[in-house]
Amino acid sequence: MLSGLLRFIFDILIFLVNIASWALLVYVIMTLVAPQNKYTLLIGKYVEPLLAPVRTLIGRFLPSLAKLHVDVSPIGLWLLLNIAEWLLRLLKGILL
Repeated sequence: MLSGLLRFIFDILIFLVNIASWALLVYVIMTLVAPQNKYTLLIGKYVEPLLAPVRTLIGRFLPSLAKLHVDVSPIGLWLLLNIAEWLLRLLKGILL
């Protein structure tokens, strides 16, 4: 019973990380194609709060990138989401 519940919780968490990763990809593509589109702004409401801390960290630890005015925060967030998914899958494999 507990094993099934843990499996379900891990599956939900992995699914949510995947959704966030896809939403990030769609947001990046849409900001390049149609930055003021209502759908771009709608997805941005959910993705930008995730990007803001990554931008802060990148600006603090890599100030040379901030001077170039190149936003690499989506790449950083994508890497963090992939690491989170990997860790969740690893923990699921260890516990179950």
